[in-house]
Amino acid sequence: MKLKQGFAVFALAALSNFSHASEENVRQPHIVGGNNANISALPWQVYIDIPSSGCGGVIISNDYVLTAAHCVEGLFASDISVLAGFTDLSSPRSPIPVANIQVHPDYNNANLTADIAILKLAGSLPSNAKSIPLLMAENQSEMDNEFQVPKLDNLVSSGWGATRTGGAGSQSLKMVALTGVPDSSCSWTTFSNGSVSQAFSDAYVCANNTTTEGICSGDSGGPLVWQNPSNASDADRGYRLAGLVSFSSRDDGCASPNAEDGFTQVSTYFSWIDANMDGGYSAPSVSFAEDIFALATAENNSGGGGGGVNPLLLCLVFLFRIFKKR
Repeated sequence: MKLKQGFAVFALAALSNFSHASEENVRQPHIVGGNNANISALPWQVYIDIPSSGCGGVIISNDYVLTAAHCVEGLFASDISVLAGFTDLSSPRSPIPVANIQVHPDYNNANLTADIAILKLAGSLPSNAKSIPLLMAENQSEMDNEFQVPKLDNLVSSGWGATRTGGAGSQSLKMVALTGVPDSSCSWTTFSNGSVSQAFSDAYVCANNTTTEGICSGDSGGPLVWQNPSNASDADRGYRLAGLVSFSSRDDGCASPNAEDGFTQVSTYFSWIDANMDGGYSAPSVSFAEDIFALATAENNSGGGGGGVNPLLLCLVFLFRIFKKR
């Protein structure tokens, strides 16, 4: 397969072409580049306090949080806590205890398929925390079709992960705009003959950036958000949780434009999520005030270190990368 060595944000290891990640790599992903974020823009984001480490997570109801399986596998609920409604790790927060951890039964720590876990909270979320609706299986094709265009900066990820390969985690929550990569062009989901691995294309969402911006150690379990154009005028702006931060390339390092970042495809595991929530899953009735895509794009194009990037040039670079991968 056209598969590189990866690490979760964590290390990806699939078949003989992948190597296992160290425990440190497995539990530490982070945002490279990007910009500081306000919790009002990302009210679904949480930090999961894990012994000697930390991960991201996503609020999907008043009582449940999703995260990456590789963050919590082998741990007891009493080992971890959830912090919500804040952006600065240096500011004291009241931890929310966890009542139960459910790791997907098909989770494979060698290739990071089914890299998803659900946490049931044993306490209340702060008033400024909000759930984000899940991208449902019936709408997955809409996002997949958009990836074929391609439409630049159509995804947003966030976290407190490292800001460079091998670096320390960020004290401030960061967000980054990414561009969705079609399964047929992603090195994690295609064979050397160009055909698509159905198993991996169902398991992963691929995304990258034409600059050195993306996920890194410490971001694992955090959100990948897509905006459904059909619902963009709704109170929730059409924001949908499409993925969870899972892995990036070990060979190329964090946020390399030469390798896609990998995310757990949430819609694939909806039935399992629904079955592991008391009363089943119900889409939250929420409203979001801020346009996270405009915020992320504005920061990416005008943030420190240089002027704006010509969108046409970015599109040409992206198309060249797709051609090259084929």
